[in-house]
Amino acid sequence: MIDGIITPDLQDLDEVMPHAPYPVYPTGQKDADKSHVRYAAPDDQHPTLSIVDPIVDKYGEPVIMPGHYKLDLSLDKTHILFIQAYDVVARVPVFKLEEDETQAQKQYDKKEQKKAKKEKKKRERIAKKYDEFGLKPKPEYIYSNAEMQYVQDGGYLLIKYEMGSIRAWGAIKQDNYWFLKYCMIK
Repeated sequence: MIDGIITPDLQDLDEVMPHAPYPVYPTGQKDADKSHVRYAAPDDQHPTLSIVDPIVDKYGEPVIMPGHYKLDLSLDKTHILFIQAYDVVARVPVFKLEEDETQAQKQYDKKEQKKAKKEKKKRERIAKKYDEFGLKPKPEYIYSNAEMQYVQDGGYLLIKYEMGSIRAWGAIKQDNYWFLKYCMIK
């Protein structure tokens, strides 16, 4: 059946598609092998912030362009990081940080430790079943949220970051935000 569809001229060719002019991975290292990709937390766990209008500096030059940004908290919890395509685009200082103390205390409670061990065994059994079919199990759900709003009284953009039991607030000074938005509309 296939022999009738393919002409004899095409049967003689080894490849129908031509080669790319340059290799896709010139160094031999794939994107998935890079450390910032390989050891990063899964994308679905980080909150995503969509920015519609560009964030500008005091001279009116755009600093952060419109787009979708993954937000993350720095390791020392002093900055909120705007990440796009594994690159840190901006760092916003954190002025307020809250951590839920009850979550921190749960790790030392005996009952909670037993419950965590049971949960871990259950996840391992499920992961083993998924491995039989070559699939990855669903990751554990972690609540995450990101918001940004303009506060007219102080003339700044307030950024709220929530991930699990941690909340952080950062601010970007924007005195000319509404003026520039008004000018861009006209």
